[in-house]
Amino acid sequence: MRSRLAALALVVLGSLGPGGPAAAADVPVAGRLIRLEARPGKVEERGGRFVLRDSAIAPPFPDLGAGGATLRLHGGAEPGQCYLAVDLPAGGWRPIDGKGARRGWRWGDPSRSRAGVGRVVVRPGRIFVSARGADFPCALEAAQREPLTVTLEVEGARWCAAFGGDILVNEPGRFRARRAPAPTACPVRRVTLADLNILHGIFCPTDTNQCRFGSRLELLFRWIEDAGCPDVVTLQEVTLPQAPTLLDALPSLCAGVYEAVYVGQNFFDDELHLVRHPVTAVEAPTLYPGFRTALWTRLDHPLGPLDVFSTHLAATGDGAQRGCGRDCPPECVAAEASNTRQCQSVQMAAFVAARHDVPTPALVAGDLNEPPGSFVWHELADRGWTDAYLAAGRPECDPLTGVGCSSGRFDAGLSDLESPESREVERIDYVFLVPPAAGSCAIDPEFTGVFADHPNPFAAACGPAPGPPCWPSDHEGMQIGLDCR
Repeated sequence: MRSRLAALALVVLGSLGPGGPAAAADVPVAGRLIRLEARPGKVEERGGRFVLRDSAIAPPFPDLGAGGATLRLHGGAEPGQCYLAVDLPAGGWRPIDGKGARRGWRWGDPSRSRAGVGRVVVRPGRIFVSARGADFPCALEAAQREPLTVTLEVEGARWCAAFGGDILVNEPGRFRARRAPAPTACPVRRVTLADLNILHGIFCPTDTNQCRFGSRLELLFRWIEDAGCPDVVTLQEVTLPQAPTLLDALPSLCAGVYEAVYVGQNFFDDELHLVRHPVTAVEAPTLYPGFRTALWTRLDHPLGPLDVFSTHLAATGDGAQRGCGRDCPPECVAAEASNTRQCQSVQMAAFVAARHDVPTPALVAGDLNEPPGSFVWHELADRGWTDAYLAAGRPECDPLTGVGCSSGRFDAGLSDLESPESREVERIDYVFLVPPAAGSCAIDPEFTGVFADHPNPFAAACGPAPGPPCWPSDHEGMQIGLDCR
């Protein structure tokens, strides 16, 4: 099932030209030529040039001197593949012959300080780009993923080309292609994610099969499909005994579009990512003092390399409030973390910052076991990362009604899972957005909010067996829709 939800309004994050991400119309165009070169040890000599030629590059052109542009070059997210994303600010653009709307625009930077880009020309039927120097980010240590896509986005238009087919050279150090026909569509720029702590059920009565895990999993799958089969689904509290059940059921979810990323190093409580795009990197560090984990996956998304992080920080039962004592890691001491959970949030934030080295956005999701305004929340928010739920204008948790809350149900039995009442009393589950370094993203407030927040809407009634459960977990999750340029 494809996403059925369209943005009705946008909450803007990051710098935007007039009109924002929703204003640009996609214009697929033909690529005449592209050349990329890089020599080992000679960073000043690497660079590239390309020419797009198509009658669809047509006036009237927008005022680039007011809105600027964003240039992307995407040859894959694997190590050694080329990804460039750079803003070309309004001040560098000059109208050709003083008639930008009709004749086009030139952008120049003799210092090549913006990713090595020195010259860009937009004129009727033609776009030309040249870049060179140590700031050009493409070292070309590996062959590029085909097709290699080029996108130039300005106010009112997004021209895109895809260099595949007539590839002259594609090897480490060189990529050359020509005569690329216009693609059928420009790269997808929407990102969607849903997150849920699915409840391992290890404290449930033995005869309930982890509080009806199989039935709760079926309900979770219905919620994922109802959300339009997001690009990524991040889950916590996945146990090694339950993982085979979940993995075996994947072909039945969203027509089998998902692959699973699961390390399985913590027997009782691991993270698992369901992804719709190729995975190019995975890492699962252990957090202080050695029980809790995190999971990072990098995806080759059409937008560019997309980093997704998730974690489940310590609960009271495994020492969340235990003082960070003599074995407290130096980074936690420096951040003045006073207990185990606070230290884990410091480590998680540092891990995200260390691994997220690309200009695209990143998403950080999971059960942090702390409410907004806490030390743990500030450890992420104070880095300039956005609590997506709040940014979408959603109301903060009301414990009297359960609206906006994500935790509070009884997790050691079926009483709350089989009741249509919410019984959630706090918001401790999150999706944080790490804004892109180039371009901009906007949160879709229609999609962004609480995930799986109504008693089983897919059945006439819910409750004790043989009826379906009312909730897939003791938690409600979070979801985000993101539109980027």
